[in-house]
Amino acid sequence: MLALSVLVVALIVPHLNEEPRETGIVRGTPTGESGSEAPAKRTPLARASATRPQRKTRTEQPPSPPPAPIAIPRPAPAGADRIAGPRAAIVIDDLGQSFTHFEQLASLDIPLSIAVIPGLPASSRTVSEAPRRGIEMLLHQPMEPREEGGKNPGAGVLLTSMSTKALRAQVRANLAAVPGAVGVNNHMGSKFTEDAAGLGALMAEIKEHGLFWLDSRTTPGTRGMEVAHAAGVPALERDIFIDAEANVDFIRRQVRKLIETARVHGTAVGIGHPHPETIAVLRELRAELLASGVTLVPVSALVRGAPGPGTTLAAALAGKGGGEPTVTLKTATP
Repeated sequence: MLALSVLVVALIVPHLNEEPRETGIVRGTPTGESGSEAPAKRTPLARASATRPQRKTRTEQPPSPPPAPIAIPRPAPAGADRIAGPRAAIVIDDLGQSFTHFEQLASLDIPLSIAVIPGLPASSRTVSEAPRRGIEMLLHQPMEPREEGGKNPGAGVLLTSMSTKALRAQVRANLAAVPGAVGVNNHMGSKFTEDAAGLGALMAEIKEHGLFWLDSRTTPGTRGMEVAHAAGVPALERDIFIDAEANVDFIRRQVRKLIETARVHGTAVGIGHPHPETIAVLRELRAELLASGVTLVPVSALVRGAPGPGTTLAAALAGKGGGEPTVTLKTATP
């Protein structure tokens, strides 16, 4: 019996100081006595530690946002007659020949006014679409040019030989073809705008419709402002012909001259035409115009403050040159 006890002690004592061996077994959570639990996967401890997701520190900053785009000043709304500082208006004449002209001008996204000649192939479509696009319209009234000019003003023209009754009837018919027009300006008319009697009939009709007169000044001898003031019609006149020459360099200089005129006199009106060169220059200079410090407005926004005879601005405008722009348009087929 004693010999058996000694043998047992001799077998057990050598194992009492051994360290337990790391098996590297990552065990799953017990689910009870069911044998359905999947066996734990053998994963080396060092790799198991390395695959743990790294915790983000609280001091980590989010990525910087991209820089904001440079904002271009937005055009002034129609009727912005209380805007402080210099203002300029650009009127594009001779709309109605092609609807593409209107679409190109509308895409410029600057506050232009357009002057529509009635009876041209795209006149009706232009007139219906302009209010939807927020573009101000004038009736571009055809008027008699000088005979030596050899120009055809088209249908609906006002002639110095017409009676007062006939003149007023023709103006009414043309206004009916451009509903929504806020004013009237002359297409050609180097002869008619020197005739006070004919202008008197025109102004009577303009006043009755509550519109204003914009004198395109196609002749230095125009009496448009004089007759308009006598009739009590709100009136103003153009300062710059933007594209008397259909040349990009010339048009660019004229647009910049318009802005400088507004800086000097407070307001300025420029008249142009839907030439490809004119549209290209306006698109090129859009950002420059909107950032010039001169607010672009529809021409009606300048009418309320238009000067009467004898004012400083009227005296400054007296030196404007004349001359009808060399523009030839086809009239619609009857």
